[in-house]
Amino acid sequence: MVRPAVTAGTAAALLLMLLPGIGSAQSRPAPVLDPNPGATGRPLPGPVFETPDFTRAVARGTRSRDGRPGSAYWTQYARYRIDATLDADADRLHGREHVVYLNRSPDTLSMVAVYLRQNVFAPGSPRVGAAPVTGGITLEGVDVAGTALTAEPGANPALPITASPPGPPSAGHYAVNGTVMWVRLPRPLLPTDSVSLDMDWSFTPPPAPPSDGREGHEASAAGDVWIFGYWYPQLAVYDDVDGWVTDPYLNGAEFYMGYGDYDVRVTVPHAWPVGATGVLQNADEVLSARSRGRLAEARSGGEVVNIVTPGPDAEAAFAPGGPTATWHFVADDVRDFAWGTGDKYVWDATRALIDEERDTVAIHSLYRLHAPAAAWAVGGARFTRDAIESLSDYLWPYPWPVMTSLEGVLDGGGMEYPMATAMQPWADTLSLAGDLMHETGHMWFPMQVGSSETRHPWMDEGLTQFDDAQAMRAIYGEPRRGGRANDSEQGQRALYLAAARAGNEGTLMRQGDRFPRDLDFIMYYDKTAQVLAALRGVLGEDTFHRALREY
Repeated sequence: MVRPAVTAGTAAALLLMLLPGIGSAQSRPAPVLDPNPGATGRPLPGPVFETPDFTRAVARGTRSRDGRPGSAYWTQYARYRIDATLDADADRLHGREHVVYLNRSPDTLSMVAVYLRQNVFAPGSPRVGAAPVTGGITLEGVDVAGTALTAEPGANPALPITASPPGPPSAGHYAVNGTVMWVRLPRPLLPTDSVSLDMDWSFTPPPAPPSDGREGHEASAAGDVWIFGYWYPQLAVYDDVDGWVTDPYLNGAEFYMGYGDYDVRVTVPHAWPVGATGVLQNADEVLSARSRGRLAEARSGGEVVNIVTPGPDAEAAFAPGGPTATWHFVADDVRDFAWGTGDKYVWDATRALIDEERDTVAIHSLYRLHAPAAAWAVGGARFTRDAIESLSDYLWPYPWPVMTSLEGVLDGGGMEYPMATAMQPWADTLSLAGDLMHETGHMWFPMQVGSSETRHPWMDEGLTQFDDAQAMRAIYGEPRRGGRANDSEQGQRALYLAAARAGNEGTLMRQGDRFPRDLDFIMYYDKTAQVLAALRGVLGEDTFHRALREY
């Protein structure tokens, strides 16, 4: 049949040409320069140049200049098995981890890089913003392929911070360089081979707020909450363009993570509900028959069903046992794992309906009963469900069986993890709905698309900001009052234009930790959303929408 002059494929290529390092400077004309920019007031686009590393990847066949993977494209993979115990009285998390790292690259690796992001809270660790000092992570054992390793003699655990080790660790050793650990393998890791690492570790969760705005322990009269994000040693990304990507975690820009399978057991005080990435495997061991029945009712009926409420009847929601309980979760093909628990959490559940061809998505919402979180009791589970359904309709179906929202720890906005989000205790219902829409939107960007938030934060925050506005409008219509300004196109546009007119314009092509802290939100989030809205105006709604999905 006859296709439109601008197809979804070519429009997707236009989207990709916006992305750093993908468009080829040689394959498109240089921008036209306005000879009199003062007369028009229009900003002039600058060229986007291809990096030498990307050029080499194209030559090797792993990348292409139209943005699609090359015929020789590959990615690494890992399989994690983690056992962790929260000692609530001592405020300490103890973990033991076994990870199998699969080398699917054509390269032979003599070392592997492992992130220890809790070291951002170590004394002397560089960071872009203030953070509490907890001592960072304590490594109690590092074993590779059955060989016990020790720390490189004389290595400084915090300084200096570089993208590569100050010197490769010698045989039988590892070297901790701030938030990155380099491990010397006993023997080189060949292509198609794998290696196993075993690590024992512990740390004190940072007090929150302020923590790093993403995790920590919040103690209050309403109840203690622990959110564990970036809590375990995680293999860094080794990709076909840059090799090992070990940008340090500086308490600022977010993350670039590889994909893997997770088998995780967390032990917490008895009768404390746990929300996490993944699917609970042992409900019969941690929950009573009554609670399991209510979860089944929530999954089949679609109403919001209360599973746990603090108080005299709370114990009846859990299986009888000793002072602790171990919750077992499994998540496949995700780029991270996070979890949270609390002593006074309410737990509500419902379901999201995606389409007629697949099962429903289990929705969980955990929150405390206190005035700052009043909106959660009204809509925590319902708004999470709405977000999954509306974003699935606008983008493409949500691929995982569970989505969980957790209240607490954060004092501004929310933070995303695969299949889970943590969020501040909103009292305004429309603000909670918008924040849940945005953080749930990250289940598509970057959780599925897999971009580097560290180097290109606009690629996940900006696209999610745009999607947030589309889905919010579909449910609630154009905003009239209440809610957050940045959850609508009008609000996003007004925020960006106010900053630009005040002389605070900023380029999107900048690494997250190098952007002025007072401008990063407006530029990465709201400016990107305006760029996408403008592109939609050029292409038309239908073509733009097909292009966004194809990208």
